[in-house]
Amino acid sequence: MNSSRPSEQTNDDQEPPERRHRISIANETEVAVDAERIERAVCWALDDTPYDEATVSIAIVDDETIHQLNRQFLAHDYPTDVLSFTLEDDPQQLEGEIIVSVDTARQNGAEAGWSADAELLLYVIHGTLHLAGYLDKDPEDYAEMRAAEAAVLDRLGVERSPTDVRWLAGNDDLAEEPTS
Repeated sequence: MNSSRPSEQTNDDQEPPERRHRISIANETEVAVDAERIERAVCWALDDTPYDEATVSIAIVDDETIHQLNRQFLAHDYPTDVLSFTLEDDPQQLEGEIIVSVDTARQNGAEAGWSADAELLLYVIHGTLHLAGYLDKDPEDYAEMRAAEAAVLDRLGVERSPTDVRWLAGNDDLAEEPTS
């Protein structure tokens, strides 16, 4: 999505703006997650979008489950990090579902040099931005997506790993496979 509005996000601990977002989280794993931080990430990811009202369901699953869903809905026979599905086609209200893999977050987080929690937040933000219309297939869209993700991570106080190539400008090998 090429948005015409520049990001107006700041590096502070303010609560998200008063919008009518309904966020539900179903943790289908034994891994503890910070639901409040995940909700804040979704709200802040939606800040720079036209949606004042959103209903977002987030499922936190294992690799086996996300592999099955990826095969069923996208015909991709492998586990992935995040899937997002828009459920409502209303320009005034966003309704969608995000599914993230805690197993993939553990593996990719370790490879990237940061925590599985930070990686999982990245997946939630990425999925939220996809629901809001952001794309990441071409370099310009990918750069815009990464900038929006970075802005939300910054607001959450998550430091990106300096060794994580996904954040390096001009990286032509940004994504091996589409994430949603």
